Amino acid sequence: MAMTAPALRQLPARVVSEATGANIRTVERWRSGVTPRRHAYRVRLDDLAALLELLGDLMAPRARLAWLTSRSAHLGWQRPVDVLAAGDFERVRGAALAYAGGDVT
Repeated sequence: MAMTAPALRQLPARVVSEATGANIRTVERWRSGVTPRRHAYRVRLDDLAALLELLGDLMAPRARLAWLTSRSAHLGWQRPVDVLAAGDFERVRGAALAYAGGDVT
């Protein structure tokens, strides 16, 4: 869980919970060092960490949080965190790459 540890610390537990579908108390256990047992949680945490890494050089932490939780025209006015929770990492990655390329929607 080395790659996902920064993602767990960079975002509020509520947002990690929304992105993974896990209960907030479960997210707090992960923050204390407990490894997620469900494969789906591990995958979504890795996806979240990859997105934060992709956006990391472009945005301040508050801006990354705002991007993840705001509606995106690139995602059909869905929030990236919701699309990620639905398991569609590639769509969110595409939106992040579009943002990195200068498309602020």
